[in-house]
Amino acid sequence: MKQPLASEVKSLSWIVSDRIKQYMMDQQLKPGDRLPPERALSEALAVSRPVVREALSHLETLGLIEKHQGRGLFVKEQNLSRLFQEMLPPNHDKQAFKQLVEFRFMIEQAALSHIMNHIQKEQLQPLYKIIEQSEDNISDSEFVRLDHELHRRLIQLSTNPYLVELTTVIDNFFALIEQPLRDKALSIEERNQSIGQHRQLLDFIEQGQKGKAIELLEEHLLLSYSHF
Repeated sequence: MKQPLASEVKSLSWIVSDRIKQYMMDQQLKPGDRLPPERALSEALAVSRPVVREALSHLETLGLIEKHQGRGLFVKEQNLSRLFQEMLPPNHDKQAFKQLVEFRFMIEQAALSHIMNHIQKEQLQPLYKIIEQSEDNISDSEFVRLDHELHRRLIQLSTNPYLVELTTVIDNFFALIEQPLRDKALSIEERNQSIGQHRQLLDFIEQGQKGKAIELLEEHLLLSYSHF
């Protein structure tokens, strides 16, 4: 029997993860409730076990479910992040994805405005070090990871736990969406442009140029996801 390509598994897994989320809502599963095993889900959804495994991995990364070694997968405790996770759009809904990019900018813009009211220059040094690491001869996977790490660390400077929790959920979703980038070579131009924008953003923050920082943040985010 012909084995599905890795790209086909990833694409189908997003559809399956949405169907599993719908199953959890239809069955009114509560925190602590156990999900059916992979084999049962595979049969019920008429897809292969690798596809189910990939879909469950998505849901676990997003924090909807958690794995207990030797016991199976369980619904996680409901909180602010889970409520938002259930609102996240399917991967194939391009219009909803565009709106989510815009929403991410609004959230990061709010965080940036708050940060610049009390930021100390020394707090930016770890972020500059992340940029320096991204300039090294590293893999595309590591480059993308550092990109997300910089945005996470920047939001954490807001010291607002609700803002940090919400943006973590959104960032985890975007990290999964960007998985295909880890399977292709990023051009030198793409890397340099991203690095340049990150460094300039930190420079604007350090100089207290809030308007320019926010304008650059919007340009950076919209450009980063314009090809999705």
